[in-house]
Amino acid sequence: MLERAGKEHHAPIWSAAAEMLSRPRSSAVQVNLSRVRHAAGDAEAVFVPGKVLGGGSVDRKLVVGAFSFSESARSKLKAAGGSPLSVEQFLARYPKGSGVRIVQ
Repeated sequence: MLERAGKEHHAPIWSAAAEMLSRPRSSAVQVNLSRVRHAAGDAEAVFVPGKVLGGGSVDRKLVVGAFSFSESARSKLKAAGGSPLSVEQFLARYPKGSGVRIVQ
């Protein structure tokens, strides 16, 4: 789905994300919320090609798209007014990938 979106919208960010998700499970991406918070700019959307874990705190609204979220990460993002989005939802909101930062 990500590769298709990259080709349709001429967005190389989605092709790169698809490549990261296709890696072997032993090198899967797992990122804590603290890392997502530090990597996110002022108004950027963040995409994690893997799983977002609940380590750390969130002090502002963040739009985060990921393959999966831990329950604590999902609840912390919602409590801060942010949006934890699935890959499909994130692609629908940011089809061209502009303003999106990949965190791994």
